[in-house]
Amino acid sequence: MEAAGKLDYIPPRQRSRRPNAKLHIALLHYLSPTEEMHDSDPYYTGLRLGVEERLQQLGIPLQRIYLDPARGPEALDTLDGLIATGCYSSADAQQISELCPNLVFVDSSPADDWADSVVIDLEHLMQAILNQVWALGYRNIAYIGGYALPNQVDQRHSEARCKAFLEFMSAKGVDRPENICIQGFTLQDGYDQAGRLLQLDPMPELVIAGNDSLAIGAIRAFHEAGLSIPEGIAVLGINDIPTAQYLHPSLTTVRVHMEMMGESAVDLLMERLHGRTIAKKVVLPTQLIWRQSCPNRPLQRHPKPETV
Repeated sequence: MEAAGKLDYIPPRQRSRRPNAKLHIALLHYLSPTEEMHDSDPYYTGLRLGVEERLQQLGIPLQRIYLDPARGPEALDTLDGLIATGCYSSADAQQISELCPNLVFVDSSPADDWADSVVIDLEHLMQAILNQVWALGYRNIAYIGGYALPNQVDQRHSEARCKAFLEFMSAKGVDRPENICIQGFTLQDGYDQAGRLLQLDPMPELVIAGNDSLAIGAIRAFHEAGLSIPEGIAVLGINDIPTAQYLHPSLTTVRVHMEMMGESAVDLLMERLHGRTIAKKVVLPTQLIWRQSCPNRPLQRHPKPETV
């Protein structure tokens, strides 16, 4: 499907009916081509594939743009519609809309009052995770994650997952700021942040990662330190990427319907092009998938191994 999308391949049965072929629709990528190629978490790839597949079903060709929206790319003003994946500020949204008013954001909602968006409720997602692991008896819980926007390093706790984590633990009367590590969302970030958690005494019982890449990086660091998972430390991710179930141990994670998010964005854009003027925000559900790295049962804890 990815190769077919890149080549703009249309099945023979669809070639004779392309009423929307004259529409000019573009996908504005949050990641550069290099970043997408080397990104270990196919979250944004899943969003893109959902957009491409739905447009192909409608017989609409897709233009892919890898530009910094803050530069105000002039190419956008020739488009009928634009789907922007990734995290954007309200200022970004305003600049993009001035060039292409028929606009849908996927994975962020920077302008609820006038721009369409497709998102998941990250705060609700985190609250649901914490309610369930708390019920299993976990108390010393850590969170590793990144920033809401790359330029918000001075607002490390403003990102929705981290904010919900802090609010939940505070409501439970647990104050452990050392259990929160904020750096980024890559494999290397997960590995590095897990290394910091390994220095804590006592170490956390459970690490919740902001995405599966972080979780995978953390698992490697814990394995190298001689910790068994989940007996020594449990790990939980977010996104349910295809490889999550094949890891050792298999990764407990939250399933996010990435391709459905992309498909929904196309449907919102088509509504706009057909005359709808009131903004819509589509919030898709998520589901916690229990696997080996954090089983859905209380565990006998194993202590941290002695270092020589």
